[in-house]
Amino acid sequence: MTKTENGMASNKRSMLKLTIAEKVKSTFSLDKNVAESGGEQQSAFSMKRLNPLRTLLHPFESFTAVKDEGKGSLVAAATIIIVFFLATIFKRQSTGYTFNMADLNALNIWIISAKTIVLYGLWVAANWAVATWMDGEGKAKQIAVVSAYAIIPYVVALIATTLLSNVLVMEEGMFLQYIIAVSVLWSALLIFIGMNIIHDYGALKTLQSIALTFVAIGITLFLAVLFYTLFNQVYLFFYTIYNELLFRL
Repeated sequence: MTKTENGMASNKRSMLKLTIAEKVKSTFSLDKNVAESGGEQQSAFSMKRLNPLRTLLHPFESFTAVKDEGKGSLVAAATIIIVFFLATIFKRQSTGYTFNMADLNALNIWIISAKTIVLYGLWVAANWAVATWMDGEGKAKQIAVVSAYAIIPYVVALIATTLLSNVLVMEEGMFLQYIIAVSVLWSALLIFIGMNIIHDYGALKTLQSIALTFVAIGITLFLAVLFYTLFNQVYLFFYTIYNELLFRL
C-alpha cells in the first residue's frame, strides 16, 4: 500500500471518529435538554399545588399563595364539594338511631344537592358579583378554591359525628353538638380570612361583603321561587284550557 493510500485511509478513520463523537455529543445534549424541560414542567406543576389540609392551620400563608402565586386547584375544590354532598347524605342516612329523627325512606337527593352543591355555586357567584361591585381583587377561581378549602372542618365534622353517633348514648349527645359548633366556627373563620386576603379588604369591609353575599343569595333564591311559582301558574292555566277544549270537542 502506497503512502497516498495510507494517508487517505487515515483521513477516513479520523472523519469517521469525528462523526461518531458528534452524534454521541448531540444525543447526550438532547437527553439533557429533555431532562431539564421535564424538570421545569414538574417544578412549575409543583408550584401550583397547595395541600388543602395546610389551610386549616396556616390559612394566611395558604390563601396568600392562592392569590399571589396562583396556587390551589379547582379539581381539589370540586372534590371537596362532592365529599360535602356525600357526607351530608351519609349523616342523614347513617346517624345512630338514638340521634336520627329523619325518615330514612324519604331521602331526596335533589334537596340535598340544592343544600350543598347549588348553595356553594350560589355563594361563589354572589360573592364574585359583590366583590366586583365593591372593588374586590379576588377572581371567581380564587373564591371557589378558598370557599371549598374553608369548609373542610365542617365536612370532617359531619363524617366524624355520624360515626360517633353510632357508639354514643343520648346523654353524650352534647359532644356531637360541640364538634359541629366548633367546626362551623372554624370554617367561618377560614372563610373570613380567605375573603379578607383574596379581595384585599379590611376586617369591616370583609364582614360587609360577606353580609351582602348572603343578601344576594337570598334575593336570587327569592327570584328563583317567584319564577318557579309563575311558571307553574302559567302551566296550569294553559293545561286547564287544553283540558276544557278536549272535553268540549
